[in-house]
Amino acid sequence: MDTNFAYYIIGILILVIVYLFGRLHSLSTHQEIPTDFISLYKQVADLPARVLQTIQGSINPQKGKVAELLTYAELRYDYDRIIPLGSPIDFIGIKNNEQIDFIEVKSGNFATLTEEEKHIKNLVVTGRVHFRLIKISDEDAHKYIAASKE
Repeated sequence: MDTNFAYYIIGILILVIVYLFGRLHSLSTHQEIPTDFISLYKQVADLPARVLQTIQGSINPQKGKVAELLTYAELRYDYDRIIPLGSPIDFIGIKNNEQIDFIEVKSGNFATLTEEEKHIKNLVVTGRVHFRLIKISDEDAHKYIAASKE
């Protein structure tokens, strides 16, 4: 009976060693990057540089970056053009022949606007937003180019 008990102990020890060896082996194979991270990286790499600057300029770097990145990804389908600004407003969304939106992204439980953002919101709500066209003549442009070369 003692030999059977010894066989059981040896068998259990072998199983434990095999299990631990398997765990150690599986840890080394999990260091590869999953494919879903690769596709996310490719999508981020395709974003315009200004969008990345907008994301990096967030007050809360971690939550703000993720929130703005996710929002940008969703807004691409809602607007014909998205212009990242960064500060004080995150984006301008343009839907041709319909509307132009000033877009501010906030993360967390409380979406509190800064004083500057509140001021901009008030300007939009009260209708004090205008389109301004500035025209430069070709002659003035050439003078500027010539002066900058000197």
